[in-house]
Amino acid sequence: MKFDSIKSRLVLMTLVCVIGMGVLVVSQHYFTQRLIGLHQQRDVLLRMGQDLLQMRRHEKDFLLRHETVYFDKFLQQAYEFQGRLSSIVPLFDEYRLPVADVESLSSSMEAYSGTFRQVVSLQERIGLTQNDGLRARITELENALNEGELARSPQVNELLTRIQLSTRNFQISQEGTYAKQMMTLSERLMSERGGTALLKGTLVQYREALLQLIDAFTIYGVTHNEGLRREFRQNAHNVETQLKAVDAALQPVIEQQEAQVRIYSLSIAALTSVVLILVLIKSFATFHRAFVNFLTFFYRCKRQYQVIDTRKLGFAELKSLAELANEMVESKRDIEARLASVEAELANKKVS
Repeated sequence: MKFDSIKSRLVLMTLVCVIGMGVLVVSQHYFTQRLIGLHQQRDVLLRMGQDLLQMRRHEKDFLLRHETVYFDKFLQQAYEFQGRLSSIVPLFDEYRLPVADVESLSSSMEAYSGTFRQVVSLQERIGLTQNDGLRARITELENALNEGELARSPQVNELLTRIQLSTRNFQISQEGTYAKQMMTLSERLMSERGGTALLKGTLVQYREALLQLIDAFTIYGVTHNEGLRREFRQNAHNVETQLKAVDAALQPVIEQQEAQVRIYSLSIAALTSVVLILVLIKSFATFHRAFVNFLTFFYRCKRQYQVIDTRKLGFAELKSLAELANEMVESKRDIEARLASVEAELANKKVS
């Protein structure tokens, strides 16, 4: 298609505007959808952070109240955390982000959940209440000793009372001093008051129960920096750190996509504007030159019979108009020539 007419130039300018706006809308839609997806994944990470906070809350509630309902809530929250974590793996594959961060986060979460399961299992072994586990067993054996032949000896009663007091203090404070007192006093009780085989068997069971209690608390952790307590706290901190690392890996991608949106939008708008301005300037220059040629033609035509050069006109419509004008000049010239001839003949006839 030759763009040598006003119509074609207008069509060209319309096409430039339509194509430019179309490309701009398509690119905006494409990058907007990508940004929406990235921000949705960012929201997933924020929800994962909230899940982790809820898990820590359920963890502390269980350790404080020893109620299994908090452990069930912990497991439910951990399941939701892993589900959300799995949903962001395709995003990391798409943008070629380090999937190892996600895998490490998943491993840390499994380690954290597994360690807390061990803590719960150990606490159930110790006893969630005074009527469960080793606590109930120790209480049962203490009652048996208090009701047996040892009850008739004031010294033995005092010794047994001291063991019970050390046991209670150890369960509350978990200090090694009370554990040593438990072992020393129980050993003394066995050596001094073995008595009958039945009594000796009860004392052996009582001492074994105390040893199991001490071992359980030792495995659990006498302080926050020992045993399972230190391990699952460290695992929880690892999850928090790696979750921040995953979020930090996603942030540059969001910023990059936002920058691309701005660059593409400005580039498309600038290119469309430049092309449109060039077409307008070219069309205006062509139209102005053709208009000047027409004015010159009419001024010359007024004094002398000159035709207009159609090659100097840029638009096809003006060329067609120039051809008509040239025909009018030729027709006027012919008419005037015939009129001059007729006038000459009439003058000759008058003379003769």
